[in-house]
Amino acid sequence: MNPESRQKLLAFIDTAHTAVEVSYPTAPVYIGTPEYLEKRRLLLADLSLHLAQDALHGESLQPEKARQRLFAITRLYAELYPEHGFSAAAQALSPEVIENISAG
Repeated sequence: MNPESRQKLLAFIDTAHTAVEVSYPTAPVYIGTPEYLEKRRLLLADLSLHLAQDALHGESLQPEKARQRLFAITRLYAELYPEHGFSAAAQALSPEVIENISAG
């Protein structure tokens, strides 16, 4: 991808990211309410856009950053959809699991 195309894509992602951030509810939200679900969905969008920015920004990818973002995304999905196996994916990406593998 040429630098101009990369910058255009990053600008589109940045615009979308700003739109998501200004959409966050300002009032407190409570678990189990439609507003809570909406805030979690916005957080998923926010994290996904950060993942896209990370993929396109700079000359090299940063696997640790990607792991952290994917962990957060899978944790949110595990919270919203506990019956769909996202907990196992989140656990596999967990910082504690990585530390234990490194230590052991």
